Amino acid sequence: MTTKVGVFLHSRHLETEAWEDLVLGLPMDDRFGDMATLAREVLTLGQDHELTCIVIGGGSSHRDGISEGEYTKRYLLANLARLEEFPRLKPLLDRLSGPQRAAFGRAVHDIIITPQVRNTVAEIEAAAGIFAAHRVDRVLQIAAASHAPRCLKEQSVARSHGRIAREQQWYAVATEMTYGDTQPEDVCVIEPLHRRDQPMTFVRPGFSEVIAPYFFLPDADKKALVATIAEFMAARDGAARLPR
Repeated sequence: MTTKVGVFLHSRHLETEAWEDLVLGLPMDDRFGDMATLAREVLTLGQDHELTCIVIGGGSSHRDGISEGEYTKRYLLANLARLEEFPRLKPLLDRLSGPQRAAFGRAVHDIIITPQVRNTVAEIEAAAGIFAAHRVDRVLQIAAASHAPRCLKEQSVARSHGRIAREQQWYAVATEMTYGDTQPEDVCVIEPLHRRDQPMTFVRPGFSEVIAPYFFLPDADKKALVATIAEFMAARDGAARLPR
């Protein structure tokens, strides 16, 4: 039995710092971005797995009058040959026959862009609908290392609300690229406390509940909250730095 596979690339606002590096990767360092990660995943599929379609989120940003999703797709097509520059990808590409290489190129050319979406949750829901229409069994969800933890969380949210078909198996795949000069450890994951041997588990509201509305605050309020927390932390251990 053949497993039908779909690949989902989270789109990225076109004003993101080092956008091109995040999308392609850094060949000289053999660090995979979205495109290189996509190639690795597709080129290493098992014989009982079949690539059905690739989907890119249709974000709201534009460049040169071109939408985010379409601009990303054009960039992928224009830089397809650069995948040869990645030391770990070159052997995978070299072993392809002519028809196999052509099929990979067609898969990129036929990338499906979701309708314009406002946020990551809507992006996931739109992609899930496309995969359902193509009867995809397994989805590889590719996102930058800085973004993948949140994407996995939002995938869980969409699934809990019935926006992802139960028959679809989703697997989050983090690239090797992070935002700006940050590292993967700079991502902060705050899950609800759950262990009965931790007294803070029973304190309500918990920190994850208190901090959730932060993302909907005006920028001035966000800055004020960050300054308050930084001052609080600095007064206790001197580790936190006040924002400028």
